[in-house]
Amino acid sequence: MRRFLSTALVLGLGLLVISCGGEQRAWDTDIEQSTFTEIEQGLPEARLALVDLGESLEKMPRREKDAAIEQYTQTRDFVEILSLYYMPILNARAHISRAYREIQYGMYAEASTDIRKAIDNINKASLKSTESTKAGFEVVKKGLTDVSGISDASADASMVRLSNAAKQLNTLIEKIRPVIVMTEEGEMLIDGQL
Repeated sequence: MRRFLSTALVLGLGLLVISCGGEQRAWDTDIEQSTFTEIEQGLPEARLALVDLGESLEKMPRREKDAAIEQYTQTRDFVEILSLYYMPILNARAHISRAYREIQYGMYAEASTDIRKAIDNINKASLKSTESTKAGFEVVKKGLTDVSGISDASADASMVRLSNAAKQLNTLIEKIRPVIVMTEEGEMLIDGQL
C-alpha cells in the first residue's frame, strides 16, 4: 500500500509540474515590431516645414512677428528634442525589450543584433548631447556592452543585465527634462535637466 501511495504521489506531482509549464508560444514577428521608425522617418519633413515657416516669419509685420517667433522657436526645439533625444532612446528601449524576449526564446543571435541596435540608438542620442547628458547614456551603454556571448548558460545573467540597462534608460526618459542649448558655433545640443 505504501509503495502504491508513493508511486501515485510521484506521478501526481509529475503531472502537476508538466501541466503548469503551459505551451510555449511561437515568436510573432509582426507583434514584435516595436520601434518608432515610421515616426522617425517623418521628422525630416517636419524640420523642412519649420525652415519654411521660419523664412515666412521674417516677412511678417513687427508687432505680430515677436509672438510668432517665440512659438516657432518652441515648436522647433520640440521637434529637435523629439528627433535627437526621444526617438533614439525610445527605439533603444524597444530593442532592449525585444532582446530580452529573444533571450527567453533562445534566439541569441537575434538578441545580440537588437542589443547592437540599442547601442547604436544610444550613440545617436549621444551625438547631439552635452557632456553631462552623454554621461547618462554611457552608463546605459556600459550595461548593454556587458551583455555578450549569450548562451543557454548565460541567458539568465544576460536578462538581468538587460533589465538593469532598461531601468537606467527609463530613468533617463522619466527624470530628465531635455532642453536645447546652442553652442558658440551655433550647433543645437540636447542638455538633460534633472
